[in-house]
Order: sequence, then C-alpha cells, then structure tokens
Amino acid sequence: MLKFGHLVVAAALLLGAGACPAEDEPAQKKEPLYAVAAEGSDGAAVISKLAGISPFFHLYAENGDPVEVVPNPYLDLEFGTGPAAARLLVEKGVVVLVARRIPGPKMMEVLDQFGVRVVRRIGTVDDVASELRE
Repeated sequence: MLKFGHLVVAAALLLGAGACPAEDEPAQKKEPLYAVAAEGSDGAAVISKLAGISPFFHLYAENGDPVEVVPNPYLDLEFGTGPAAARLLVEKGVVVLVARRIPGPKMMEVLDQFGVRVVRRIGTVDDVASELRE
C-alpha cells in the first residue's frame, strides 16, 4: 500500500518535477542583447524610422560584437506587426532597441512589459555598433 508521501513523489516523477534540463536547453541565461532596427542587412544600413515594420533587426552584444541579423518575419501581417516583432526581440534576449522614432503604442506596450528600453538614434547600424564598442 502506497502512503501519501510516496504518491507525491511518484506524481512528481511522472510530471517531470525535479527532472534535469534537456541537453539542448542552455544552462545559463542568455546574455543581454542590443537590437538595431534597420532598413538593410549590412552594417551600412540606415536605422529604421519605425521599428515595428523594420525589415531587419541587427543584434549586438553589450560590447558591440555582432550576434546575428534577423529578418522581420511579420512584415506581411495585416495588423499586429509591431507587437509581434517586439515579442520576437524579447525572445532573443534584447534589452535595448535602437530606432529613429519611438515605436507605436502597441509595440511599446510589449517592450515596456518586458523592460526593453528604446533609444532613438539616427545614422547607420555601424554607428551604433561603434558606440557600443566605446
């Protein structure tokens, strides 16, 4: 006959409580990233005016090292492009978004919810990367 404590342990094991993380799960938290909303995929690209409909997001480490260039997969949405792009950036680990203008209210709501700071800049992606390296 199983006692209550044994049932709790058995249920926990069946539900995966206390299980080791899967091998493909990172053991550490992702490093915080900076995203630059850009009109193109290279460093000479101009910083986008509107982040939500920016064709690309250039992701950089805090020290200015490039991490990846992410095409905005939500450009074909009829509505909700900004909030969807904001969620993508949050999932990537972005803590600062650089764009020429402050994003629209719906995108800003998502960014605020996750503590992503918005910085306004004009210039190119390379300009921002140089600032990060300084």
